[in-house]
Formats: sequence, C-alpha cells, structure tokens
Amino acid sequence: MVRLGIIGTGMMAGIIAESCSEAGIKLHSVLSRTAASSEKFCIKYSIAHDRGFICSKDFFSDEQLDVVYIATPTSEKEKLLSLCIEFNKHALIEKPFPSTLSMQALLDKASSRHLVWIDAAHYIHTLWYKMLDDLLNEYVGIVNKIRASFSWPDKNTGQLKFDPVLEPYGVAGDLGWYPLRIISKFIPCRSINRIHSILLCDDNNTNVDMSAIGHTDTDIVFMVSASYSDFVVQQKFEISGSKGRLIINDFVMSYSGSFVYGTLQPNMRVQIEWGTKPLIDKKEIIINILEKQHITMLKQLSEFIKNPDTSQLKQLQSECINTMDLLRIIEDSHS
Repeated sequence: MVRLGIIGTGMMAGIIAESCSEAGIKLHSVLSRTAASSEKFCIKYSIAHDRGFICSKDFFSDEQLDVVYIATPTSEKEKLLSLCIEFNKHALIEKPFPSTLSMQALLDKASSRHLVWIDAAHYIHTLWYKMLDDLLNEYVGIVNKIRASFSWPDKNTGQLKFDPVLEPYGVAGDLGWYPLRIISKFIPCRSINRIHSILLCDDNNTNVDMSAIGHTDTDIVFMVSASYSDFVVQQKFEISGSKGRLIINDFVMSYSGSFVYGTLQPNMRVQIEWGTKPLIDKKEIIINILEKQHITMLKQLSEFIKNPDTSQLKQLQSECINTMDLLRIIEDSHS
C-alpha cells in the first residue's frame, strides 16, 4: 500500500486525508508549521503521534514515506518539490504550479529520476475526461473554438489565496488553473500567435478577475476566464468544430459527487448541439460518475506510482507544463 504524507493542514489537506482509506492509500504522516496544528491533524485523521512533524528534514527523511501531497501556498512549492527530489519522494501538488522556468527544471529532474508528479486537478482523472477525445472525434470534428470558464463569488476576508505574496497569480492561478488546464489539452503554447488578456486587481493588488482571448496558427480561437467578482457560479467548458458543439456545464466540480456539492444529480450530462437549429438538433450523453473525483485521483496516483512509465501519466504531465506556460503568457500579455 502506498504511504502518503501531507504538507499543510488546511481544507484540501483534510479532504485528501479523510479520503485515503477509500482510495486504498495509507495516510502516513503530516508536516505542519506548528506542533499544535500537527498534533490536531494527527488526532483528527488517526495518524500516529510520532508521524506528525514540524521539521521538514525529519518529515522527508522518513524511509517509509512514499509520496507527498503538497497543499501549501504557491510561493513554497518549488522548495518543497526540491525536497521531494532530494529525498526520492513522489509528489501530488496542489494547483497552481509556479509558472517559472526553475519549476519546470525541477519537474524535468523529478521525471529523470523516475519520480511521479502530478497536479491535483481532480477532473483530469475522471471517466468523462478519459472519454473526451472519442467524444470530440464523433461529435465535434476539426476544432475551431474553445471556451472555458470558472467563476466562484468570493471576497477578501483575510484568506491566504488573497495574499499576493503567497499566491502571486490570484484568481488566475486558483480558479483559472482549471479552464487553462483543459485548454492546454488542445492548444500547445508554441502554436499561439496572438493573445490578449485582462487581469483586474483589488485594492490589495490581488488578481480577482481574469479574461483572455487568443488565436493559434491552426485557426483555433480560445477564450478563458476566471473570477471571484461574478455573482453566479460558472464552470463551463464548450468546444466547437466542423461537426458540432460539446458543452459541459460542471466540468470542474461535477454535480454528481464533488467534495463541494455532494450528489445533486445522479450523473454527469454532456450536451451535444449541431447545425442551424441547436435548440432542436441536440442530444445529451449521460456519464455515470461512480465516486468522488478526488478519490479517483488518489487511486490513479497510486497506480502511477506502481507503473510510472505510462503514456497517460506523460500526457497529463505535458498538459500541466503547457498550463504553466499558458499562465505565464497570459500574465505577460495583460492590459
């Protein structure tokens, strides 16, 4: 059984901790800033007292530890990934990744040492994502337009994600990672010939709204947005082409069993439209989601650790690096 150590004791650390047993992973240890938070986390999630750490060297040098979940602010992720490499640990890393060349160099170094690393974007491990290429071949055809958005109303009440030092990308890295991640599946950054972006900041210089539109040398137009300032939640992916249009209205967090929503619908619905009468010429494809996305992610992580030389892992890693590049391009191009 794969043994997981968690760095951080926030909300996502707790969600992953309580899901390990269902995913067939041993929750082994935790590293926190303070002894009090480490002890509290150990008690809550039944971690042995001597596996609660405040010293990173002690945490990483544990020979029984296989993989580390990095659930810390973005500003700390390069340092922690470097320690994973030094102590030969696999890594599951919360989004966003720093969009730096030094982070890319660390990822390359980890791969060269046969260490598994993936970003903790839950939906990329689900059934619908694995079905996506086949759905596009059948219903979309040659792609010419992609839209992806994630908006979640929120205000700065002192959360870490609103601290521009700890989280330098703001909403573009937090919510924006998900739409950028799915666009990066289809659009290599080297193919982008034009892009224009708008990043809006609050009084604390935190990015709270991001919009971008771009065009590729293969004539694909793409639009991406993320916002804390909208008043209605949106998590929509839409891709159009020569055969028709595919729409998923809950692509980030499924209404059929996300950790946020629970189960509000019995399954996921993919909408297909075509022709000049899309309100009539349409169909729905029903996809049964049998477990919560983050549990599927943990199971997949365990499989990757057992068999790291898979084309699926390499593809997901390539998409992640492309997402980092796209995030950097959007920041560089904003008005």
